[in-house]
Parts: sequence; C-alpha cells; structure tokens
Amino acid sequence: MSGFLLDTNVLSEVAKDAPDLRVVAFLTEQEDLWLSSILIHEVEFGLRLLPHTPRRSRLSEMLSAIFEAYGDRILPLDRAGAEWSAEFRAQARLAGRPIDLGDALVAGVAKANGLTLATRNTADFAHLDLETLNPWRAS
Repeated sequence: MSGFLLDTNVLSEVAKDAPDLRVVAFLTEQEDLWLSSILIHEVEFGLRLLPHTPRRSRLSEMLSAIFEAYGDRILPLDRAGAEWSAEFRAQARLAGRPIDLGDALVAGVAKANGLTLATRNTADFAHLDLETLNPWRAS
C-alpha cells in the first residue's frame, strides 16, 4: 500500500470556513488518501464537546459526508498497527520524548499499512521510523 494517512489536523483544516489553500491543493492532487479509525474517534469526540448549535450540525453533516466518501479507505487499528504503536511509544519513552497515545496509534496504523502520515505536527513524529509530510508546507 502506498499513499497518505491523514492526521486529524488535516481533516480539521478542511472543515474551516477558510481552509489553507496548500492543504486543499494537497488533498486535491493526491489519489491515495486514507483515514484511520483513530481519526474517527478524535473527530467524533471533538464534535461531541461542541455545544448544540447550527455550526455543530453543519460540521457533523460535513464530516459524515467525508466518512461516507472514504468508506473503504478507513483503516482500523489492527494487531500490526497496535504492535507498531507500542514500539513507537516504547522508543519515544526510552529516548526521553514521550509521545501522546493517540499520536502513537495513528503512527502505528500508518507504519503497518506502508503509508506516509500527512500531518501539520511532523516534529511530534520526527524521532520515529515513519515517513511524514506537512501539507501546509507541501508545494
């Protein structure tokens, strides 16, 4: 498998009223884009913290449409992803650079599936054996 696993910050960017045009261009130009079940959790959790307003309803509808469109391109956290996540967390802790559990899980899914992680927070993953790309800096 090749392509990009989108981090939550990439999806959140396109949910903005005025998303960064570099991110929009990156998403438009790529054909092999994937989501993870971890992203689904993070987005749904954030959505549930918002007050019940028209904005929340609009975001919910938009995200549902995105998840529907990605249907068969949403990767679960399987055994290989869990093992890579554990490896990354252990390496990070032993190096004195603890990594957030959610970030480790996303990184594990990306690594297990041979994907580059598209994220704004490339520095959070720099010490891991993982390819990353920052769509905000992509040309």
